[in-house]
Amino acid sequence: MTSGAQTTGQVEAGINAVIAAPTTSRWLKAALADALHRDCVDAAHDAELLADLWGRRCDSILGRV
Repeated sequence: MTSGAQTTGQVEAGINAVIAAPTTSRWLKAALADALHRDCVDAAHDAELLADLWGRRCDSILGRV
């Protein structure tokens, strides 16, 4: 991931690069493409919630509770 200030165009170019990458899962491609048409704050909040829940689920499954 790139840090620092970026223009919307730069960020969207990065998103499109991930969508175009052959190694990106179909699920992630669809989620990113859908998120581009949503309110950015709502999409970011949902992504943070998903990452938190899935991180905790993985920790539990792997016995890192």
